[in-house]
Amino acid sequence: MSEIEEENRLNDLLAVLNAGYWEANLTGKSCYFSELLCKIFRMKSPYITFRELSAYFNDDYIVLFQNLIASLLNDEIHELLLPPTYFNKYVATGLNGRLIRTGLIRRTVLEDGSVKCFGYLQLIDKRDAEHRVLKLENKMNSLINQLNSLSVSLQNFLTKHDPLAVTEDIMRKVLNNFNGSRVYIFQFNEDASLQSCTHEVVAEGISSEKNWLQNIPTKDTRWLYEELTSGRPVILNSLDDIPVQGEVERSMLESQDICSMMLAPMYSGKRMIGYMGIDLVCVPRKWTNEDYLWLLSLANIIAICTELYNQKKQSDEDKKYAENNDRLKSAFLANMSHEIRTPLNSIIGFSELLAETDDAEEKKEYASIIQSSNNLLLQLINDIIDISKIESNRLDFIYSDVDVNAILRELTADLKLRLKDKDIEVCLELGLPDCMVYSERNRLMQVIVNLLSNAAKFTEQGKITIGYILRDGMLEFFVQDTGMGIPKDKQSQLFGRFKKLNSVAQGSGLGLFISKTIVERLGGTIQAESEEGVGSVFRFSIPYKVSKTSSAKRKATNPVIVKKDVLSDKPILLVAEDTLPNYKLIEAMLRKEYELVHAKNGLEAVTLFKEKHPALVLMDIKMPEMDGIEALKGIRDLSPDFPVIAVTAYAFEENIREIVNNGFNDYLIKPIRCSALKEKLDAILHN
Repeated sequence: MSEIEEENRLNDLLAVLNAGYWEANLTGKSCYFSELLCKIFRMKSPYITFRELSAYFNDDYIVLFQNLIASLLNDEIHELLLPPTYFNKYVATGLNGRLIRTGLIRRTVLEDGSVKCFGYLQLIDKRDAEHRVLKLENKMNSLINQLNSLSVSLQNFLTKHDPLAVTEDIMRKVLNNFNGSRVYIFQFNEDASLQSCTHEVVAEGISSEKNWLQNIPTKDTRWLYEELTSGRPVILNSLDDIPVQGEVERSMLESQDICSMMLAPMYSGKRMIGYMGIDLVCVPRKWTNEDYLWLLSLANIIAICTELYNQKKQSDEDKKYAENNDRLKSAFLANMSHEIRTPLNSIIGFSELLAETDDAEEKKEYASIIQSSNNLLLQLINDIIDISKIESNRLDFIYSDVDVNAILRELTADLKLRLKDKDIEVCLELGLPDCMVYSERNRLMQVIVNLLSNAAKFTEQGKITIGYILRDGMLEFFVQDTGMGIPKDKQSQLFGRFKKLNSVAQGSGLGLFISKTIVERLGGTIQAESEEGVGSVFRFSIPYKVSKTSSAKRKATNPVIVKKDVLSDKPILLVAEDTLPNYKLIEAMLRKEYELVHAKNGLEAVTLFKEKHPALVLMDIKMPEMDGIEALKGIRDLSPDFPVIAVTAYAFEENIREIVNNGFNDYLIKPIRCSALKEKLDAILHN
């Protein structure tokens, strides 16, 4: 068949349908009309310019025509319905009351940049036109209803305080509007590796699938995920629309008897957080573009408004937390003022009485009260420092090998000494014959000391037991007492900040909160059991990380050769301390057992070390001329293994870490306790 014959047959077919075709060159601003169109417009030639074409229109509609044609050719609208009144009398007479329907079929951009459009034009009678207009009106009414539902949904989100109820109400509207089976929302986890159904509404007689649609690996629905993230709408009129790449998804949908489906992505900023979808069970449906846009708009409203609600809720919670925190801090500061003044009053008052009395028993009693008040004041200051570190997230930890059994024996002996005047038995239960772990020694001791102090404070008679057991890879410590116990209504507040459950007992009310923070930072947990009038047991656990060296196999150290003064036959100690009162205190503590040499700065310490040949050096860190760390280097240049103990008022972990890293044998933090000082000296000098 020749091209002429083929074109003639096409024109015959179009004539039966009262239709024709046109081609427009947007760059050249010219048109080509088929045979029927030439007859309608009574054109002598099928080729016509845009300017010539406008002459066929009524003068009142030329501008409107130009705008409509521009919108059609630019693919902004897809179809036009033109009544006879748009055209001049010459054309309108030929239409004989019929309307012209025209639309765009294809728009092409050629290599040279020119744009060509191909479309159709059809004559339709008035009755058919009225039917089309009615159908269009119904479609417009549907769109108006959908737009109205969007505005109502948005209003509900803004005025109501229950986003879950509003979300499910919107989903119910979607379900009813489409006569659907299920409407649901899936959300991804943070890295989008898993997806879970978080919301679902179902039609009557349709089973819920939400419970088993949890934590589904995203890789198992890769085609679906890639379609959503690429911006392509997921519209399945039937499962036959699923390509080969989506066979896994097809199987999942078939197992739920789903025949038709539509999904719309949900975004938070630029990140897709999930999607909203509707299923039809056993019934296929042909979805329209308007259906998808409505669902997408609702999904966006839910995503945006839910995020705004969560942000407001978080802001309100943060504000409430800050206000409560400020209130607690104010109460804490007022309480601290009272708690600090109480031991200070005792220290100042009994210090004056101690200076005035000559009675030996009174001196002993006053000295004991002063020491007890000193310990309480120091504990209060340490608690305040620790809580400030916790608040600023600066609670650092220095890990090392820790002999658990040695710590517990030391603390048990100290507690027995403190309670020697009370009718209380102190027991120690060691869970292992040898327990050397890698942990934070000082923080571990801090927790145990706090629990023992509480037990001693609230127990008048009976028994206090301290110990540990090894359970499931964790060391579980316990402190049990037969004290007054804790009322049930106060047990939930035990580990809260700034909480004092007993207003009579002295203390900051921070100990258990600090202990809980330390234990959790060590990788464990802490809890308490208590019965009023019977007693309490506090338990905490830390990971059992075995040290590389057990207590029986630790690296042997060379014994220290103790140098003694020739005249006094006492070991010589070099004390580097620039503050005279601090030196006098050390002198008062040690002069009976040691011969002391005083260096007023680091430079003098190195010089006196060469001259006096001491057995050990007590080195202050902050000194003029040369600080303690530089002085240590000078001494170690002369004697690499010489024992030096750091003495410092810097109590922060980074300062302690610096001391340890620079090679000091041990350290003491001011204020210095006499017993602690002597224990460290004995440990080094007598190995």
